[in-house]
Amino acid sequence: MDKKEIQKQRMMKYFIEAAKEIIKEEGVKGVSARKVGEKAGYSYATIYNYFNDLNTLLAYCVFDFFEDCHKYMMSCKKQGENPREQVITQGCAYFKYFAENPDMFQLIFLEDLGNAPEKFMKNIKRPSVRGLLRENLIECAKEGYIPEENIEILKDLIPSLLCGKLLFFLRRRNTEKLEDLIIIVKNEIEFLLSK
Repeated sequence: MDKKEIQKQRMMKYFIEAAKEIIKEEGVKGVSARKVGEKAGYSYATIYNYFNDLNTLLAYCVFDFFEDCHKYMMSCKKQGENPREQVITQGCAYFKYFAENPDMFQLIFLEDLGNAPEKFMKNIKRPSVRGLLRENLIECAKEGYIPEENIEILKDLIPSLLCGKLLFFLRRRNTEKLEDLIIIVKNEIEFLLSK
């Protein structure tokens, strides 16, 4: 990478971090080019030298928040867990992470960010969270916890279960406390992984 590209990446990171801070403090609705520029220490107009629009900047935040979630999930991993236990532990961690960070859930799953530019999509790798579940399910199949033919359906079904429960929890459509919901999530993932 040449000097110019390094400088560009650094500037982009300033704006991404500023936007993430605003999302954490005020929610997605609090993000504006002016606020992001001010928090990053630059003119808001400078943002448009690095991002097509505010939605493109928010799309970069989505990937960063997914990586933050991945780190959190990995920190919850317990020594000596078998792959089945890892799927359950990490599923519960995923649920807890977004339950405690509703603005991140809002941004990632509910905001309309429009169509990300093709250039953006080519340069961004897939979030680690997506691959983690599939890797653990493959290990579950290898060790005989689930049939191999269940991998593909479970890699879609478990995230759907988690996001559905999160949506109801965050919109206050159920009466359970977070701790009780995590137990329910754990039981439901265990059920899905039973033969």
